[in-house]
Amino acid sequence: MKKHIIIAVICLLALGLWAHPASNIGLNFDVKTQILSVDFDHQVKNPADHYISSIVIKINAKDAIVHNLSAQETAQGGSLVYKLIGVKAGTQIEAISTCNKTGKKSTKLVVK
Repeated sequence: MKKHIIIAVICLLALGLWAHPASNIGLNFDVKTQILSVDFDHQVKNPADHYISSIVIKINAKDAIVHNLSAQETAQGGSLVYKLIGVKAGTQIEAISTCNKTGKKSTKLVVK
């Protein structure tokens, strides 16, 4: 029994070493075109196996878009583009990324 617990702990620690959230999320919103660009850095060995599995876009703390992904663009990360109608100056936009292995990363911007 003790041996199984030790093996389970080692496996969880190993997963933690290889699994991680995005290291950076960049947001850019163009008021004129109402386009939100989301760029994320997430260095992985195999982007089909270890990837950002979802992006949630919140507008003023309310879910606006939930985008589920099945892989990421490259081993370095990816970029996504969304049209957000009716967003005005003072609006807070938040992007939350979730890794399919473990971890979340978020960032916010206030539209100027």
